Amino acid sequence: MTLLNKKANENDQISYLPGNVIDAILANLEIKDQVRTSILSKNWRYMWTSAPQLHFDQDFFNTFMHLDDPNPVISKIITDVLMLHSGPIHKFTLYLPYDSAYFDMEVEYLNIWIPILSSKGVKYLDFVNFNSVPDEIPFIIFSCKELTYLKFGGFNMSIPPDFCGFKKLLELHLDMLIFEPGALETLVSGCPFLEKLIIESCDGYEYLDISSPTLKVLEIVLRDDMKSISLEKATNLVDFTLDVNGIRVYGLIKSLPKIKRLSVRKSMYGKKEKYPYADIIPLTLLASSFNSLEYLQLHDMSLNEKGELLYVVSVLKSAPRLTEFAIYQSGNNDDTSQVSDYFEELQECWWLRLELEEHCWLGLQIVDIYLGGSPHHAMSLTQFILLNSPLLETLTFNYCYKELDAPMLLKISQELLLMERVSPRAQVEFNHSAF
Repeated sequence: MTLLNKKANENDQISYLPGNVIDAILANLEIKDQVRTSILSKNWRYMWTSAPQLHFDQDFFNTFMHLDDPNPVISKIITDVLMLHSGPIHKFTLYLPYDSAYFDMEVEYLNIWIPILSSKGVKYLDFVNFNSVPDEIPFIIFSCKELTYLKFGGFNMSIPPDFCGFKKLLELHLDMLIFEPGALETLVSGCPFLEKLIIESCDGYEYLDISSPTLKVLEIVLRDDMKSISLEKATNLVDFTLDVNGIRVYGLIKSLPKIKRLSVRKSMYGKKEKYPYADIIPLTLLASSFNSLEYLQLHDMSLNEKGELLYVVSVLKSAPRLTEFAIYQSGNNDDTSQVSDYFEELQECWWLRLELEEHCWLGLQIVDIYLGGSPHHAMSLTQFILLNSPLLETLTFNYCYKELDAPMLLKISQELLLMERVSPRAQVEFNHSAF
């Protein structure tokens, strides 16, 4: 090697990077930037054609918004990239956002692209079409046998009669699909090693009975037609997130395994009607399903209502292994006219004092209380937790409301600091922010 060539090699270090480093660089670039790497050097001229990850997302589609008819151009680019690709494709993302109605993802394109991806052993497929009226899901997608992750949304969902399942799938994300009768159950049962399932704003089913014994994580955002959820057969489920999205169903959850993490949100979106948490998770399930609970989040709680506050106390008593607890008080409809009198009001709430004076053992270590309206009985709940949590380390009282004067804020702060606590390590923090 001449001195000149040696000097050139020393200056051109990017041409001699290890293959795993090159793959990592290409994996973090959008498709247009992957192609641009071809000008870096001779060695990089065709590197993009073997990138293991391809992403066609919102930024890609926005590039063609100026065209009168971008369909031929976009479809040709995606087809050419796949045809020219010379290596395996581990991850493929095709995401058509809501504002990309100028492009139609026609089935004829999918019937070309998906077989190529399948032949290249695609393992991660993110396939979302939010740009138009839902089309039928192309059955060719069920030919991708090597998938470990699958997300698709914006389609009418039916299952082909010869469906043999996704035998290697670990994670399934279903977003805004319209299911044919029985399609959801058939799909889930065809994934024998499924560990994580996300069902977000899907239609076409009223009863959800998950019987996957391998499932560990479940996230559900419900639509209005939901009537019941049964999870008894999901025996290994440990993490459950539920957003009931403003609907009300008496006894929504029919059965639960012994989960470790639970997050529930009953988003009301400005509705005046309030309904109790016991309608979502009945009290009868607490004793049997909360024994192993370690982490709990409850959103949109009406702590100023007797039933809701006592429900929280029942939950805490039913979860002896609970170490981390976060509760969010709904503030949309709280009456703040009595904020200044809440200390006096608490003295008259004999039913609350009797309930909270009953001592029990709680394993709580970290507690976060978020208030969006008048405090009323949240202070008593705080006192109950402090008196019954010998392992408590931190309790944070977050107050987010602007219509409260400085003397009252000082009074709340002093009351929190002076509260008796059973844990010698317990630290109480008071945060106030006006919105």
